[in-house]
Amino acid sequence: MIRQALPTDAKAIAQVHIRSWQEAYRDLMPAHYLNALAATLAQRESHWRRSIASGEPGVWIAELDQQIVGWIAVGASRDDDAAGADAGEVMALYVLAKHWQTGVGSALWRAGLQDLLEQGYERLTLWVLARNERAIRFYRRAGCVEDTGSERNLERGGATLVEVRYRLSLT
Repeated sequence: MIRQALPTDAKAIAQVHIRSWQEAYRDLMPAHYLNALAATLAQRESHWRRSIASGEPGVWIAELDQQIVGWIAVGASRDDDAAGADAGEVMALYVLAKHWQTGVGSALWRAGLQDLLEQGYERLTLWVLARNERAIRFYRRAGCVEDTGSERNLERGGATLVEVRYRLSLT
């Protein structure tokens, strides 16, 4: 079942966030960094509780057997060169590994797109790690295309990673 997140879902969202990073980024980020994420649970829970209560971003969850197994966060684009009245952003999409390729991610994607459309956005952007082949395949199947030349670097756990922006027209 896909539904809008409630502040009481914050802890489960934070747990999925951490576990998804540990599973999806195992070969992309340093192990010591991923292992240390568990210590950030309370901080992430607090962040998500505040965010959900404020409604920014919009957060949708996938629930199976009363357990949250994935979520998507969407809202106004945060990129200076893509921001504007018509640009939304998929800020995050995470699903626990045992639910990959089961339709959970696609159902969350559709909920996020519907939310952006209802807010009046005509296009969306999202950032993905350049070496995250699974996510890139997912976004390409959904119709997203890479914004050529949009690469940016970020550091996690002492490693420099490259992110690439993708875009999709919603009209």
